[in-house]
Amino acid sequence: MKHQYVINSKGQRTGVIVSLKEWNALNLEIDKLKRELQELELTMRYKNAFEDADLFRQGSLKTYSIDSLLNDLK
Repeated sequence: MKHQYVINSKGQRTGVIVSLKEWNALNLEIDKLKRELQELELTMRYKNAFEDADLFRQGSLKTYSIDSLLNDLK
């Protein structure tokens, strides 16, 4: 499908008109990419948590008690 451009008085493109079918397809693709990004972010959080747990077991990661954290927040 061809696009139609909206042009201002200076001849510059300021917008684009697409068919509703194409608009819906673009929105579906955006939703799919958002879900994939959320899944990737969750995967990275788990990966980082497991890496931190391994570092803790090796003694390479310093940890703090919850009491220490709460005192620092005061």
